[in-house]
Amino acid sequence: MIAKTSNQITQRITCFLSIVFGVYFIPWLIGMLFPAISETVFAILRFPGVFMATPALAVFLTRKITKDTAPLPFSTKVRKNKKALAFSALLPACAIFLGAILFYLIFPDDLDYTGRFISENFAQYGAPTEIQFTIRSMLVMGLIALAISAVAVPIWFIALGEDIGWQGYLLPLLCKKLPVRPAVLITGTLWGLGHAPLIYWGFNYGSAYPGAPWGGIAMMVLVCMVMGIWMSYITLKSRNCMYAAVIHGAVDIIGEVPIWLSLSTQSTLLGPNPSGIIGMSFLILGAAILLFRLPKEVQF
Repeated sequence: MIAKTSNQITQRITCFLSIVFGVYFIPWLIGMLFPAISETVFAILRFPGVFMATPALAVFLTRKITKDTAPLPFSTKVRKNKKALAFSALLPACAIFLGAILFYLIFPDDLDYTGRFISENFAQYGAPTEIQFTIRSMLVMGLIALAISAVAVPIWFIALGEDIGWQGYLLPLLCKKLPVRPAVLITGTLWGLGHAPLIYWGFNYGSAYPGAPWGGIAMMVLVCMVMGIWMSYITLKSRNCMYAAVIHGAVDIIGEVPIWLSLSTQSTLLGPNPSGIIGMSFLILGAAILLFRLPKEVQF
């Protein structure tokens, strides 16, 4: 019976990963073989209804194919556990805010006091065409973005498409086969590798950085490992992957704010966004602490 159960788990892990990486990597390969259609392939892959929904679709198909009827660790009633909600909505976002401050302390000349990025990208939504920031106004804007990221409920549910797959389905399966820490790190690594096609075509990092695109792919794996520790920690503690989606949603919002103030004179592998090593420095610190606070065993 134990061997049969172990084989079922392996079958489910294999099925889930085959679907996810099939959807991600087959178009990537087609785009590399036929450069004339690569932009179209990239546009399709990066569309949230494709990239972010694929892990959720893989969960549905895998459970159907393998006759998996076990309940998923998922509930939308996140307000019942206020500590978990506060942790998810605030702490990673605060770490990103601090990482951005650290980046601009190291590279103060990269600060754009004219708000050029905001003017160029948001003028159609009513943003002023001429802006003059001060350090104080930048900090206030960052705090406002931090507050917005904590309550961005619609973004939680968009992010859930990925998180119900990686944190809600794959992670519990791996925890049945492996010790918790390796299961968490492998989940984050696979999640990061799933982003490889997007990074290859310039998503997050562009193409003007040393070692492009492979350096960006390696950095995204690190980002997802780090964020995966945060998300796995709260998922395992609460038995609810919806908190991982809260983290993901908050990070997606406030993680884009630091570049609004940047002249972009530094490599995107450094920051100021949390996809760079300096921008995510406080996330790394938090992940290191949480990695050693993970439970030794979990039951699903």
